[in-house]
Amino acid sequence: MSRHQRTILIADFELPRGAVPIEQLMDMPRAGWDHLRSQINVRRREDRSKPLARCRICEGGVFIRVQATRDGHIPMYAHYPEADRQCPWYEGNNLRPDDARAAQYQGHQESALHRRLCSTIEQLVKADPRCTHTAVNTYLRPEIHKRGRWPDVYADLSDLGRFALEVQLSKPFAPEIAARHVHYDAEGVALVWIFNSLEDPMPQGFHDVVAMQRGNAFVFDDEAEAASIERGTLVLKCFLEDGLGGWREPRMIGLDELQTGAGRSAFVEDCRSEALKLRCKQHRLRWWDAMKKAGKERPNSPEYSEHHEDGWADMKAAVPGLWQWERDFWTERSHRARAHTAVLYAILCSIAHSAEAGRPILHVTKFSGDSAVLSMLNSKLSGADFKHCANLIETFVRATALSDLLEKPSLRRIIAEAQATDAQVKEDHPLWRAMARLFPEVLDGLVRAELDDLGQLPCWASPNPKEPIADLAAAK
Repeated sequence: MSRHQRTILIADFELPRGAVPIEQLMDMPRAGWDHLRSQINVRRREDRSKPLARCRICEGGVFIRVQATRDGHIPMYAHYPEADRQCPWYEGNNLRPDDARAAQYQGHQESALHRRLCSTIEQLVKADPRCTHTAVNTYLRPEIHKRGRWPDVYADLSDLGRFALEVQLSKPFAPEIAARHVHYDAEGVALVWIFNSLEDPMPQGFHDVVAMQRGNAFVFDDEAEAASIERGTLVLKCFLEDGLGGWREPRMIGLDELQTGAGRSAFVEDCRSEALKLRCKQHRLRWWDAMKKAGKERPNSPEYSEHHEDGWADMKAAVPGLWQWERDFWTERSHRARAHTAVLYAILCSIAHSAEAGRPILHVTKFSGDSAVLSMLNSKLSGADFKHCANLIETFVRATALSDLLEKPSLRRIIAEAQATDAQVKEDHPLWRAMARLFPEVLDGLVRAELDDLGQLPCWASPNPKEPIADLAAAK
């Protein structure tokens, strides 16, 4: 990026994501900003008047453009063409999708290879005995939308479903990718993007497709064609992300192996959600192991066990400002920040595990019975040690299946008193960020929103879980 080029420094996303500075965007793993980019484009397609992200200064809608470098792709914010040009962060005109598409294809959008692939795929899918209708580059009348689409190959496989098979040889544009996913999702048609090969490095447009397909890439090459002829139906070579920036060994799959009921994308395995959930659990695991060992070693004061040191050292290295807060905490309270954090972790674990199980599971205090979680919260928040965490704990509880506890008069009164008497830990505080690292499903707005987008928010981290959780009785 040129030193003198203006760029948007902060974008304000709809909650729960909130403000995302450009530095945070550029530090994200590729899967993270790929997902943000896709969701911005989907929102743009669904409702242009309500952008998912806005420029901090002019409040105009922004999207994520990608700059190619020798080391890969760098995400950056950019205003939409209709943006206020007086904004100090306005970076100049952006090429409109229609103009970019015209420049790329130079008026000739279909090549001989593209025609051959579409024709071959149509013949192969037609050979499937379940197939009742196929069409190549034929207008598909809409059932819901005012305008239809021209899928490269359309196939109706009776009970298996309807498919729009898009053969993509050149770089697709992000707005068009989002538009097709929104359209076909509403029409009840499974959209499958098919490449002829996977370039290394892949163009950004291919990355956008893979993001929509949850880390899956489908290729139709000579091997896939041979397998299709042998099986008597369309077979695709499926590449799944390995979570390390590469691909697992590809395997041949048929259309009946695709998951098509999860909204907007067809995929074999949801690599993105699984990788994201694994990252959520990894940081927590070290603290969980330490808490169990500490409980056996020092059952009356486990928070002071040295078993917590490795996790604490890792946390101080990862969370900006945490070591300064550790020093200040000792000065102000004559108490070890590590021990304080260990108890807070145990409190939040108790809430999460109780929400997941539908019954009280406490890792701190010795309360029992149906009202154990409520009693634990009342006890900890009425004491001097954790009054400053009332906002954090209230936010945590509100985002879980135990959110009804916040309606209990005793807890409401204690939280209000704590907030009125103690300066509260807020989202930008090192302690909050440390807990967000351990419980991102609840306290990290970006991660929580991504899991929610993918339909993968765990039941314990949802105030209205899709999966039934046993009622947790609590004393009035």
